[in-house]
Amino acid sequence: MSSFDDKDILIIRIIRSQIGKRWIEAKEHIINQLPEDSEPEIIDKFIDRRDEPGIYINEYGVEPRFYLHRSSKRLLEFYPSK
Repeated sequence: MSSFDDKDILIIRIIRSQIGKRWIEAKEHIINQLPEDSEPEIIDKFIDRRDEPGIYINEYGVEPRFYLHRSSKRLLEFYPSK
């Protein structure tokens, strides 16, 4: 399980509030809600935007929790495996 700091948890909550929404709309909302000292690129730490999303460790060293549906491009969340 990844270890997240308070800022990461806040960003995850912001992203989670947009689950099921089309990415083009969700992305704008997420970026507008980020803490002032955050760069918009930080969302890539949590969202797998590859054409074929899957479980992997990204360049931030974490497994992205969210991904875009292949055809609808709606924001979805991976369910953690136990």
